[in-house]
Amino acid sequence: MSAWDGPSYDAVAMPQTAWGEEIVRRLVSELGGGRHASAAAVLDAGCGSGRVTATLLDGLPDATVVAGDPAESMRQQARVRLAPYGERVRVVDLDLEDDAMLGVNGGRPFDAVLSTGAFHWVRDHRAMYRRLAAVLRPGGALVAQCGGAGSVAEVREILDHLGVEWAHLNHYPSPDETAGWLRAAGFRDAWVWLTPEPVELGGREAAVEYLLAGVLAPYLAARRAAEQREIAEAVADRLAEPRIDFVRLNVLARRT
Repeated sequence: MSAWDGPSYDAVAMPQTAWGEEIVRRLVSELGGGRHASAAAVLDAGCGSGRVTATLLDGLPDATVVAGDPAESMRQQARVRLAPYGERVRVVDLDLEDDAMLGVNGGRPFDAVLSTGAFHWVRDHRAMYRRLAAVLRPGGALVAQCGGAGSVAEVREILDHLGVEWAHLNHYPSPDETAGWLRAAGFRDAWVWLTPEPVELGGREAAVEYLLAGVLAPYLAARRAAEQREIAEAVADRLAEPRIDFVRLNVLARRT
């Protein structure tokens, strides 16, 4: 995850922002709306450059938010974007694969956890959901979306042909396995489903820039810049159309 470049990602993340705004609306509804929802303490788990966090803060005008991400460049970008919200938001180093995240709020539980576009970068989802349950109050809501089974399948097939390793960095789960992990972690009233979200990229050059800053960034981080661009161009040239076929896994659940 340290491969992410905050400004570059921020420049191409419009689709992810739009999906995130819908997840924020779900969270507000799940909290019941009104005064109680506004005053909630929320963890944004995988805040990226802070675009969706800003929507969350606007949608819950009295809420406090801890916005966490493991990539320093993302956190820097988020701090700039979220500065106008003052003490209502705190941007922190947060790794969903590390038990250190359990102390992110000084032992105080959250009313809700929001996450958009982060979970598919975590390998051990069973342990991740256990950690998320541990930071929620009883009855607290988990409202999330990430890459799901079948997401970016064409890109992954092209990477296989090019000899670029990706599988050790990703897990794109199915609804059934996710529901099992949620139950094992102590969540109830869990709904999990997939939605296709294709992103049209408007031509080869736009596809190259989107691939470099988004989909391919962690896979290519250890390579020289020229090689990164060469691989992104090869992927863009092999796409059937200038489109990325994302599949999103949606999660709604409450802690027992």
